[in-house]
Amino acid sequence: MADIENGCLGTWEQQTDYLLCEWFEDALPTLYQQDDVIFEYNQSKQSWSKKSCTLFSPMGAISDLFNYEVPMSEAKEADDRSYSLWRFPNSWWWVQSWVKLWADFRNERHADLGKVAYYRIDMTNDNLVRSILEKWYTIMTNINGNGKYQMDYLSDDILNGTEFWKATFGHALSLRMVDGKVCVKDNYKGRMCNDGKTDCNIFELEHMPREISVFWTNWYIYTKVREDALEEIKRLNTLKTECNNCITQLWTIWHLVNDQNFKSILHYTADKLRGKISDCDEQLKKYE
Repeated sequence: MADIENGCLGTWEQQTDYLLCEWFEDALPTLYQQDDVIFEYNQSKQSWSKKSCTLFSPMGAISDLFNYEVPMSEAKEADDRSYSLWRFPNSWWWVQSWVKLWADFRNERHADLGKVAYYRIDMTNDNLVRSILEKWYTIMTNINGNGKYQMDYLSDDILNGTEFWKATFGHALSLRMVDGKVCVKDNYKGRMCNDGKTDCNIFELEHMPREISVFWTNWYIYTKVREDALEEIKRLNTLKTECNNCITQLWTIWHLVNDQNFKSILHYTADKLRGKISDCDEQLKKYE
């Protein structure tokens, strides 16, 4: 059985993450069709990266987006940087922390090749997940797995089950669409199934991820952005995110109060915030 070390603390999603979709399907920015080229890496081949699955998942996603194979020397440089950002030596890290680090690292190192932004999505929305994967985007996520989970996909290159009970390790990986099927892309290039013949670093999911107990619910994707517009795109997305957060709080308060006049004010404020979100969407269209 493949040796997967506990290498992921969790997702650690942030309220300030730019949301692709929460309440509104049309909040999804235009995702242009990518090609179907898939880049794979093996985190177990380097002594320094055995617990760095949270590095390899976003690194693979950026590679898929830009058709760029990251040299291991560059991956090591990014890994070293993580230790200056509150990661403890030879330890695991958070998915969101690595997604952000790789976006910053890419935008500093390879701005001339195209800049990148990241967004958080809700994996329980099957239509959203499929629409992203069908355009050949890579979705970054994490699991809480165990030996039963591993033996399932190692037997036939398909994860058939949905319930795997108590987790024994955390692990960051990605999703891709392959031949019309939702698949996991792991970080162990060259890993074989139990038959010793079938490569199963990429394996099929028989069920949608929301039905499978090992998957966490908050995931991330990278998108390309115009080089000269990155700061304005960040500003508009931050404004959208904060407006959405405010609407959530207003909705909570609305249910707690009995004062009908106050409820009307809350409703009016929420409508204004939705209007501002629409304004941001119109502005963002200029940068597509």
